[in-house]
Amino acid sequence: MRFGRLASAVVFAAVWSAPLFAQASTKKYDWATINGVKEVDVRDGEVVVSQLVFNLGSTLKGTPIRKSSADVRVRIDNNGLSDQQVGVAVVVFDAEGNVVAAGSNGTKWGYLNKGDRTYYKIDFPYVYRRLDQAASFIVTIETQGKGGKTTTTTTTTTTTETKGSASVESEPLPTPTPVP
Repeated sequence: MRFGRLASAVVFAAVWSAPLFAQASTKKYDWATINGVKEVDVRDGEVVVSQLVFNLGSTLKGTPIRKSSADVRVRIDNNGLSDQQVGVAVVVFDAEGNVVAAGSNGTKWGYLNKGDRTYYKIDFPYVYRRLDQAASFIVTIETQGKGGKTTTTTTTTTTTETKGSASVESEPLPTPTPVP
């Protein structure tokens, strides 16, 4: 019984303290893109969102699903000395401050290795119809460092091409943990 209470207390403390180690940074920019490209500088420590490429997309035709192909491609550089979990959110506003598009993406498996660069594609599948009225946007980056362990990771790179543009995402493969 005593062990159960102690275990519950440890789990409770871990769950509530985990967000304290995560960091976040948000910046707002005017919609002054050049061919959909916007250079930005949103930093959380040594992890940087440095470029966004907006695709206004269109509604997918020929299917019963009314979904947009609008998205933004976000470049993230880990210039730090530790591996990081990274999350990025982009919210686009019109001149009156109404949301015209929103989405997020991030590290799905493992970490963004120190010194690595990756690209996240953030879809705007359903709220997109007024994206042509965009006046400003905010970018939020949230990071959480790897917990002090030194392990070796292997990185895999996947490249896909669509309509003349390349998309590259690089994330580490998980390292197996030995069972005692």
